[in-house]
Amino acid sequence: MELYYKDLISEEASLERLVDDLMLVVQGADQFSDPALSGPQKEAITSRLQQLKAHCTRLKEHAITTAHATDKALRHHPYSSIGLAFALGFLTALLLKRQRRLLD
Repeated sequence: MELYYKDLISEEASLERLVDDLMLVVQGADQFSDPALSGPQKEAITSRLQQLKAHCTRLKEHAITTAHATDKALRHHPYSSIGLAFALGFLTALLLKRQRRLLD
């Protein structure tokens, strides 16, 4: 039995939105720095902004690739994924309960 969920990966994934917001901040900083600086300071800031843009782009691509791989794995092994999530949740609850007893 196979299960198919149409939109398992959200269009507004939080990591993807974060990267988009970072890109907007970088663009705003780029526009802000243009008239304010000149000479080597401007070149250094421009270089750093270009590096930050490249890192944001790589982060976004990596997040999308990872999300697609996770989606594929969950679709291929739905019951194993549910069992693993249950086991991890149960183990986390036990550890938190134990830690709470130690603190009291």
